[in-house]
Order: sequence, then structure tokens, then C-alpha cells
Amino acid sequence: MTISLAATLIDAEDSAGRTTATLVASLAARLAALHFISGADAVHSLTSGFAALGREVSQTTEGARLREALCRSQVAANGDALWRTLLIGESASSAIPSPVLEQLRNDIAILLAQDLPETLSAMPIPAETRAAPLPLPQESVTFLDFLVGYWAFSRELIAAVDALAGLGQTAQQIVRAGPEPAPAVQGGILR
Repeated sequence: MTISLAATLIDAEDSAGRTTATLVASLAARLAALHFISGADAVHSLTSGFAALGREVSQTTEGARLREALCRSQVAANGDALWRTLLIGESASSAIPSPVLEQLRNDIAILLAQDLPETLSAMPIPAETRAAPLPLPQESVTFLDFLVGYWAFSRELIAAVDALAGLGQTAQQIVRAGPEPAPAVQGGILR
């Protein structure tokens, strides 16, 4: 399988547009916030963000098929049991969801910025201010919401890294899939 990739970063029409400085400021603000919140709050916010992405992706044909397949397996029942017993969903439901996909895309854009060294030399860059109010915590964060969101995020991350790896090659970047994976191991995973 061969896939040709071309990266285009498009800002929303109603936004001021991203610059290297605003992208670095956003990353710096996220890192600085970690000094003021607990690790649990950070993990709950990320979990909530992946679940929000999962709910959104579940509205697509591919996401709905994945979710349905997971629902038919033992994975869904086991995941729900873990989340219920360990109160994962309850904790994540009270957190403000991180915009995980937007943050990933912005961080990839920083890596593509040709003026990054000049921008970093101008540090410290003031943190950006949010134009919109913070999103409300979600009503309920479920295991399947999280798992589908994590899947979607992972696919985007892999595609981005593959594209970045191809940038140093020729003008036409091509990503080739490797050989077929080895057959599944028979028997239990843990020995």
C-alpha cells in the first residue's frame, strides 16, 4: 500500500490564524499549567479529552463500525467493569476535556515552522488568552468513548510522524506500509 501525503495547515475562518509565536505560547502555557494542577487533574482532563474525541469520531461511519465491533467483544464489558470499579469515568467526567487533537496538530505545526529558532530566541512568549469560555465538564465519560478517541488520536499521530519522517526525502513524500504483520500468537498473552 502506498499513500501520498501533503500536509496543509488551515486555520478556522473566524480565527486570527496561527503563527509560530502563538503555537509556542500555547505549548508553553500548557506546560506551565502543569505546575499549578495535580497529576490526577491532568490525567482526568486528558482522559476526558480523548473521550470527547471518541464521541465525535463515533458519529462517523468508520468510528461507528469500530465502536460497534468493540461493543460485541469482551473488551467493552471488561473496560466498563474497570472504569466502574476504579471510578475512572466518574473522575474524568468532572474534568474539563483537553482539546487533544487540536493540541497534537498545533504541536506538529511547531515542528514544521521554519522560523522556530528565531521565535524561541524571543522567549519568554506570553501565554495566549482564550477567546472563548472553557468547555464544561462532560456529563459522562465512558470507556468506549475513551478507547475510540484514543484510537483516532493514535491514527492521526502515526500519520503525522510518518509524514514528518518523509519530509527529508524527495519532493513527493511517500509512506509505504511494511510487510504484513506476523500471525497472532496462539495461547495466552501472559505466561
